[in-house]
Amino acid sequence: MTLLFILSILIQIACIVHVIQSGRHIVWVLIIFFFSLLGCLAYFLLEILPELTGNNRTTPGATKRVLKSLEPKSDLKQLAQNLELSNSVENKVNLAKAYVLEGLYDEAIELYQNALSGIYQDDPSILLGLANALFYHQDYAQVKKTLTRLIETHPNFKSQEGHLLFARSLEALQENEAALEEYKVLDTYFSGYEAKCRYALLLQQLGHTEQAQELFKEIMDRAKQLPKNYRKIQKEWIDIASQHVKPD
Repeated sequence: MTLLFILSILIQIACIVHVIQSGRHIVWVLIIFFFSLLGCLAYFLLEILPELTGNNRTTPGATKRVLKSLEPKSDLKQLAQNLELSNSVENKVNLAKAYVLEGLYDEAIELYQNALSGIYQDDPSILLGLANALFYHQDYAQVKKTLTRLIETHPNFKSQEGHLLFARSLEALQENEAALEEYKVLDTYFSGYEAKCRYALLLQQLGHTEQAQELFKEIMDRAKQLPKNYRKIQKEWIDIASQHVKPD
């Protein structure tokens, strides 16, 4: 293992830790993970440097443009070649993740399903990846089935993203009471305002106006105390709450 390789890994880890601690968009973790030092450089130029120079003007579409500039199609080609050379579970999962980023959900689902074999037949991270691909494919019944399987085979596995997928799938299937129960639990621990906001929206849709208003107001009250960077990340859900909250 060369010194340069070790250094690149350390830089990636440092950037990923910074993304998480600073509350920036989670897609940066994927960019840094998949594109190594190139992803780290993009993160520095678009997120860290503007903050250091006091010129924090990164636009909402900047991350999407970074993905395009890094030629994801070329990355897909390389990952596909890796799979041809070695039909390993790791290579299947890596390519499936890239397919999801590109919106190729059928291909991703097939790879995840193929990866669920042998000692990996109930692997929780693969099941979660499959559920994610199925959700974007709008196959909500299969999302529910997949996540139920994950819960049954790994009752101690924790994932707030997986839990949110489960709640959203129940809502999409119009299993509203079950969805409300899941959102209620999510509201107690989910980082960020998405779960709380979706909970409030469903409550309002079902006629529980007073309870929904309490949640919308809670989002607005807490948002006033957020650091600027974190408020920017939560902007979508703060804006939704602002549109629905009624003045006292």
